[in-house]
Amino acid sequence: MIARTLAVALLLATPAAADRYDALRADPEIANGVLVAAIGDAIGDACPDLGERRTRSLLVLNALVNRARTLGYSVGEIRAYVDDDGEKARVKSQARQWLAQKGASTNDPGSICRVARAEIAAGTTIGRLMYVK
Repeated sequence: MIARTLAVALLLATPAAADRYDALRADPEIANGVLVAAIGDAIGDACPDLGERRTRSLLVLNALVNRARTLGYSVGEIRAYVDDDGEKARVKSQARQWLAQKGASTNDPGSICRVARAEIAAGTTIGRLMYVK
């Protein structure tokens, strides 16, 4: 859900070398934003009764793109980062770990939805990007 929004908006050019991703991975703002997107995507897949706040998601996306551009990345390099299968797998793994730390399992959609509702209730970064339909 959120990750798809980020991916669609970022997918604009050709691939870059994998080592060019180091600064993106190391930047806390970008790393956290990409992780939030992956967690949101897992929640969106598991919880059809929760929706994405698209305007807020787009504002987050814009901030991430601007941050990456500030670090010297072109739009094409940003797209390559988002498209990279290895990066997708790495971030999805981090999202699964985050969910597990919160007591959820990707094998139990109900547990993911419980975590999501708790995030919404607490007004966390992830929770502010979702709503109960």
